[in-house]
Order: sequence, then C-alpha cells, then structure tokens
Amino acid sequence: MAKRPVRPIRSEAEYEAALDQIESYFDKQPEPGTPAGDRFDLLALVIEDYERKHWPIEAPDPVEAIRYRMQSGGFTQTDLGRLFGSRQRASDVLARKRPLTLEMAWKLHRAWAVPAEALLTPQIPASPIGRRFLSSAIKSLAYRPSKKKLSVTFVTGKTYEYDDVPKAVYEAFRTASSKGAYFNKVIRDHYRFVEVNRLAS
Repeated sequence: MAKRPVRPIRSEAEYEAALDQIESYFDKQPEPGTPAGDRFDLLALVIEDYERKHWPIEAPDPVEAIRYRMQSGGFTQTDLGRLFGSRQRASDVLARKRPLTLEMAWKLHRAWAVPAEALLTPQIPASPIGRRFLSSAIKSLAYRPSKKKLSVTFVTGKTYEYDDVPKAVYEAFRTASSKGAYFNKVIRDHYRFVEVNRLAS
C-alpha cells in the first residue's frame, strides 16, 4: 500500500501522526537520496516547521550567549578583555553593568562565531533580586501529550526524548524564564530518556 504524501502539518493530530511515522526510521535511518531517505528528510522538515511555529524558544540573552561561547570554546575573561580592548570592559559586560555595543557584537561574531541573533537580542539587566536568564544551550522543545513524551534539542544538535513527563511540567518548562535552570532542576536525572536523531547526517 502506497504511503500518503508528506504535507505541511496543520494540527496536533497531524503532528502526532508525523512523529509516529518518523520514529520508525530512528533505529535505522534510510540512505540519503533514496525514496525512503527523501521521505525521512521531508518529515523532519515539516515537523521542525510545526515545532518552530508552535513552541518557539527565545534567543539567548547576549551575556548568556557570551558565557556559553566562552565555556564551549575554552575562552577566558582575559581573552574577552583582549577582544574588547579592555579587561574592565569585559568584566562590566559580563556583570551586566555595561551594555554590549554594536562594535563588541561585531567582534564577537567575527572572532568567536557567536550568532548575531543572540548578540542583538535585548539584554537582560542585572537585578538586585537576581537575574532572569534565558537558555543559551537549549534550541527547541516539543511535547506529545498523548504519550507524555518531551523532546529537548540542544544547540549542539543533539535531541533527547524524555518519557512520562506530565503536561504541566512541559508547560512550566516552556514558559520558564531560565530554560537551562529549569531543565537542570526538574528534567535532568528525573525522567528516563533516550537520544534521538531526527535529521539524516
């Protein structure tokens, strides 16, 4: 029996059906360029499009984006000071005492490959009652209510699927001011998970 053509997803039911279809490929991904490989790629595209429209994740705050790049790239505050031309300037930016200028953003983008979108996002100011952080490590979220499955995709490109996650937990995760903090406190090490790969390499 011929499979139905892949179409844009317009409802949660269609989203669930598309996820069911693509899951059949997780154990053994089809070869690129084959009919099955083309179907896999199309399913991944329409699923990502639906998730991006219905569960968007805010771009990270510039300071958190800088900190994440420093950690992932092995850069120090001294390195940042050299890039900005002043160690004090770097310290003030990281402490949120000084806003990031366009010149600083340009240097970070060119020298350290920090995404321009993250650097141009309005900066969250320092607060006497604590800082409100957005996640610089989590790229997107998706949730399947019928199966209580939560998918978390990180900026590294890796996706993990967590089982038996209540919808209330997902909603709190989705609206949390700090996705990374919520993940570490509530999701990580609390639910059984598997690593999945939705996109053919």
